[in-house]
Amino acid sequence: MVVICEECGKIYHLDPGKLMSHIKNPDGIKIKCKVCEHIISIRPPSDENESDVGSGPIQSVPFNDEVVPALEKGPAPPEEPPLKVVSNNPKPPPEPKPIESHNVARKKKTSYKGFGLRTKMFFLFLGIPILLFIGTSAFTQYQMLTLANSITGESTDVVRQMAEEIIVNKAKSVASQCSIFLRNNPDLNKDDFYYDFDMREIAIQTVGTEGFTALVEIPAPDQDEETGYRIWCHPNESFIGSPLLSRMKEELGLGYRSFDKVFRAMKGGRGIKGYYNTVDKDGTEKEKFMAVEPIEQTPYLILSTAFIEDFTGPIQLIEKRATRLTKATQKLTLVFIAVVILFIGFSVMIYGYRLTSNIQMLTDAADRISVGELDVVIDIRSRDEIGSLAEAVTRMQDSLRFSIERLRKKR
Repeated sequence: MVVICEECGKIYHLDPGKLMSHIKNPDGIKIKCKVCEHIISIRPPSDENESDVGSGPIQSVPFNDEVVPALEKGPAPPEEPPLKVVSNNPKPPPEPKPIESHNVARKKKTSYKGFGLRTKMFFLFLGIPILLFIGTSAFTQYQMLTLANSITGESTDVVRQMAEEIIVNKAKSVASQCSIFLRNNPDLNKDDFYYDFDMREIAIQTVGTEGFTALVEIPAPDQDEETGYRIWCHPNESFIGSPLLSRMKEELGLGYRSFDKVFRAMKGGRGIKGYYNTVDKDGTEKEKFMAVEPIEQTPYLILSTAFIEDFTGPIQLIEKRATRLTKATQKLTLVFIAVVILFIGFSVMIYGYRLTSNIQMLTDAADRISVGELDVVIDIRSRDEIGSLAEAVTRMQDSLRFSIERLRKKR
């Protein structure tokens, strides 16, 4: 059985069995509304005239949960007979106060305890994706930089090994050619090596970009090494006939120690190879590789030397380009991340504001309807679930209004 308060519109779903068990007087009972404290009289249906309604004694029953369990589980079954509701208030009911009800609704609207929906949306749809995106981008950039360094580093090592082999093979090749030429020209004097066109073309060959080969005399056992190693073929004519070690001291300066260490490693005419340092006029140190190969059956040797930079230079340029490209990619990635963050944040902010505004509007309307303001206007134009919820609240509002109007007409 359904009873609606005519003042505030509160709906009560009553159990007729329990209610009738408390009615000792057949003329009815008098109860009080929990919301507005309006007095409602309920009496069983009869065939008497409506003028007799309210006459006779009416038993007063307290409006508690035992008598009126406000379960609100829906309308009562249609087979139950309706009860007549009669107002016995001696005074007219007070006018409703929509402003106060509106204030109550406003207070209830912001009474949630946890984080708001907008905050949760920002965290779920902006915070977490941004952290994942930044982490993935950082890992990708790190992998790209590591891969670039690994490729260029391994390429440099491979090219260095190839350069060493080229310099060593050049020394062996020139030594073999000189051996053949000297055997075929036994009368050629060492003082004429540089000035003989064929000999000079064989003994002095280019290695790399700035490297070269040179022919050096090996001193006799009773000769001093400082002056015994003399240059007889060299790209620079001023070196012809000069002691090799003394000349290298002047040319290399502080780098001579590394050169002397490599050069003196030759024992018993065996070939040697190794690195030594040179210093440019501007003070820049450069690494140079040298290979020494004796000329068979002669007191001479071929010295082949070249800057290792001549071979690894292109790889180093590629490494620099890869580094610049990686840094540029990192900058573009950061800019892209910033743009994506702004776009996602702006989208979430707009959508979250619209969504929470509609929900707050529906919450406010529901609170105002619950205290009797059935003329609340719900203006939500949305084609999603929020719009469907707004339509459902509007239908509920219309249903309550029609029910109250119907009850008033029955009076």
